[in-house]
Amino acid sequence: MARITVNTTGTQPVLLVSTDISTSANIANGIFANTANALSVTCLQDVTLTNSTGVFSWTDFCSTDINKVSTPADNEVSTNIVIDDEVYFGNSSASTGSAKNLGVAGLSQTKTQIQWKLVWDNSSANGNVSNAYYTSGVGFISSLAPTVSPEAPVWVTPMSIAVNGQMYNGQNS
Repeated sequence: MARITVNTTGTQPVLLVSTDISTSANIANGIFANTANALSVTCLQDVTLTNSTGVFSWTDFCSTDINKVSTPADNEVSTNIVIDDEVYFGNSSASTGSAKNLGVAGLSQTKTQIQWKLVWDNSSANGNVSNAYYTSGVGFISSLAPTVSPEAPVWVTPMSIAVNGQMYNGQNS
């Protein structure tokens, strides 16, 4: 059985975000309209992809069993990141613009919809690694809560992406 290894040098996951929302075909294929403006969120401590397809159940007098039908999914990407000044605050004091300019804090505060791509087994900063698996979609960054303490003197924060619509899986060619 093959495994997707992420604990060796050069195979860590990476999360890319962009304010340049591509066509739905590009999103499904994990292609960014403008990779130069994409923000690479590295130094992930953990990542959780949640696909919560809902189920509605009912009973009636016609059957002795419970009936079920699926309802729309509520998808989310959750992670904890070590705060890097450019990733968190952006590289500009502008309140609009690219993901690189705004950083994850600015994207969350301005409620900017993003295109995102999580490369599961990445070995480059731009996420374009041959045969690397990815999950992609669009959504909104939320749940930032930076914390630091004397026992853990590095700023870290949880971060979620509330997925707007479908998540897509694929493999870079």
